[in-house]
Amino acid sequence: MTPLPPRPDPDTGEPRPPRAPTVAGAWAGHAERGRRTESFRPAREQHWFHRPEPMLELAEARRRRPLRSIATYALYTALILGGGTALVMWGSPELVTDPVPYVIMSVAFLLGTGTAFLVRRTHTVYAGATWAGDAEDKDKLVSTYDLTRIRIFGRPGPSALLQIIAPDKTFLELPLGLVEANPALWDLLYNGLRHSAAAGAEVDPTTRDLLHLPPPDHP
Repeated sequence: MTPLPPRPDPDTGEPRPPRAPTVAGAWAGHAERGRRTESFRPAREQHWFHRPEPMLELAEARRRRPLRSIATYALYTALILGGGTALVMWGSPELVTDPVPYVIMSVAFLLGTGTAFLVRRTHTVYAGATWAGDAEDKDKLVSTYDLTRIRIFGRPGPSALLQIIAPDKTFLELPLGLVEANPALWDLLYNGLRHSAAAGAEVDPTTRDLLHLPPPDHP
């Protein structure tokens, strides 16, 4: 049996894991504009996540379909603003014919949706030695060495997503082309995938073959 590479130190990331296999390819599905990778030496202290270990790697790129990514947000915003306006008018019927509430609601909707578009038009992935997170929810991260499920959605290519799920059901869905764009980030993440797969994480056969992951209890 081939032993698994060691788990890196959470503060330094050393020893660095071996090179991870190419699956989708660097930047698959991402336009050239807006690409950015960064490695932090020394490790960068981060305050976004509840996990104390520092950040080591980052990858960022423009989304393929930024408008689609904020459609749900825009719908929720419209429902909340519309409901709030309806409650105000229910308590003050004389405002039904007043244009001011409608103008305020429209301006708030446009500002909120516009801000969401500017924030969400890029996708950013962070990684420490033993964890990963993204800018979708800065309070959410996943420990990569105790995953309960690993899955790739779609064949390798522009739309391929890597889903990783922790024991507490916290999950991330990471574009493979984005994480592979920063080789050091992908190496750290992949080493955690290997350890989790060997420890018994649920991995479907297609994902196991694509990622060359070891079977449970046979590292």
